Amino acid sequence: MQIDKWINRLGVVGATLVLTLAAIVVSLLIGLVIQFSGRAGFGALILAIVLPLVIVTPLAYLVSTMWFHLEEADIDLSRKETQIDYLKKVTSEKDSSEKDQLIRDLNSFAQTVAHDLKTPLTTILGFSSMLADHQAQLPPEQQKEALQTIVRTSLKMNNIIQELLLLAAVRQSFVKTGPMQMNGTLSQVKQRLQGIIGSSEAEVTLPDATNWPKVIGYAPWIEEVWINYISNAIKYGGTPPKVELGVDPDFCKSAAGRSMARFWVRDNGTGIPAEERKQLFSEFTRLDQVRAEGHGLGLSIVARVVEKLGGEVGVESESGQGSLFYFTLPMLMVEPSTRVRPQRIWPKK
Repeated sequence: MQIDKWINRLGVVGATLVLTLAAIVVSLLIGLVIQFSGRAGFGALILAIVLPLVIVTPLAYLVSTMWFHLEEADIDLSRKETQIDYLKKVTSEKDSSEKDQLIRDLNSFAQTVAHDLKTPLTTILGFSSMLADHQAQLPPEQQKEALQTIVRTSLKMNNIIQELLLLAAVRQSFVKTGPMQMNGTLSQVKQRLQGIIGSSEAEVTLPDATNWPKVIGYAPWIEEVWINYISNAIKYGGTPPKVELGVDPDFCKSAAGRSMARFWVRDNGTGIPAEERKQLFSEFTRLDQVRAEGHGLGLSIVARVVEKLGGEVGVESESGQGSLFYFTLPMLMVEPSTRVRPQRIWPKK
């Protein structure tokens, strides 16, 4: 319509003035006609001019205002409809992308499970069959060794299954994060790793964690991150393995401008080639056989866990100089940006 166009151009005040002036002109013409016809005096002419100012002006303002707001509502409705259409499109594309990613993950998941569980299961079946068929002919020492192998391999399978379950939980669960102090978490890690530390004669050092900054996280998941990093550092470290733990408070800023603390584990291994570093945290990616003993899910779980908690993971490594694996978490409070000098606490001599 032409009316809504010129009302939009003039605005409420302009449209009111135009309507009022139009009414005055019409009334003035009517008054002049009445005046020249001799049917009324000069007062009728004045009244014809004053009446529009008293009556027509408020009505014109009311009509213009209502029209203007209706037009604004129509524009806003059109804008919202456009936004809704856009959101529907984005949601549809996101759902499609997530479905495609889920299909890829399921395919990779199936391949990984088949690969990682096949080897230990074959070992268990082999030794079980040997005991079942030839137990009478085997000396007690060999029987004991076979049973120990079955137990170790079963534990390995159990660890694989537990990590797969954790990976699924991280993908789907919503956890309530809160303030946490690494000292308590590292105490639990120490207890869980005493066996591997002792058997490998590893030297694991870290500062007094009571002085570490408090962060926002979820302790059960962060415990698994430390377990993975330290276990890998021992497995792929030198002879004997030397593992150092530390923290860099206020290491960087998140996208939201929040201070992040970086926790790290350094080993004395041979280092990791650049082409392999790019794939370390990818899901279901296996490295060469030297570094792929066991299964290839651990670091992908670490990445999922830390990203879910608002942090990042990474690795720094140079050939022949070991590797430093790290993860970041949001800090609860700003601490001085200093690195505490490590001191040996494991194993006790």
